[in-house]
Amino acid sequence: MEVGKINMEDVLAGLNIEQEEAVRTTEGYVRIIAGAGSGKTKALTHRYAYLVNELGISTSNILCVTFTNKAANEMKKRIRTMIGDNDTGFVCTFHGFCVQVLREDIHAINYPQNFIVMDAEDTEAILKTVYEASNIQSRSYTFDMARKDIHYAKTKNFHIPYLTDLDNTKLKMDYENAKDIKQKVFLGYVYEQKKCYGLDFDDLITVALYILENFQEKRDKWQERMMYVMVDEFQDVSSSQYKLADVLSGYHKNLFIV
Repeated sequence: MEVGKINMEDVLAGLNIEQEEAVRTTEGYVRIIAGAGSGKTKALTHRYAYLVNELGISTSNILCVTFTNKAANEMKKRIRTMIGDNDTGFVCTFHGFCVQVLREDIHAINYPQNFIVMDAEDTEAILKTVYEASNIQSRSYTFDMARKDIHYAKTKNFHIPYLTDLDNTKLKMDYENAKDIKQKVFLGYVYEQKKCYGLDFDDLITVALYILENFQEKRDKWQERMMYVMVDEFQDVSSSQYKLADVLSGYHKNLFIV
């Protein structure tokens, strides 16, 4: 037995009847509905351990996603007490998983594997560049306003061609000729992004989902790899996160949500 790994009885120990049923129900679409503090995450982590210890599923075939790095790290810690020192790279946030997908397959949209994951400072630096080049006064159109409009354009409209279809020459021309200030800032922001192969927080899920939905060989690979998909705090998922979970579980059809 692997050091640190515990047996099935220990995995099930301390679970109530409903939690044990959730752990043992491994196949198909499973939804757990319960209130805060009722042990939903406990059921999820013990189910993960049950899949590994009892059914022999590799951790590389189980995706377990949540919303914050803190929550993901806590889940990893709990899981490792039950399965030992196995890789838990797919116990992560939605965004963290999408980074892994993109590091492997972003070449499908002609981006390099070492693309830049942009943080808030990178975003601000790009906005400063665009504002200065276009003589836009931040007093009349603040950075906060620009961030909100860019976020809306990228998520609510689910608008992907700005990163995949427009070549830089056409994008630059559209940016320079834009009369509307919001459109000018948006196109300028995307143009500067593409110059450095940068993806911001919103892009990670949008671009990963775009690749999975539009390149069948990529979709088939990730669907076959993710034998089990589990989502914590499912009530908080966005439409794009829901689509991601739905696409990834489309082959094995094992989706567990709490």
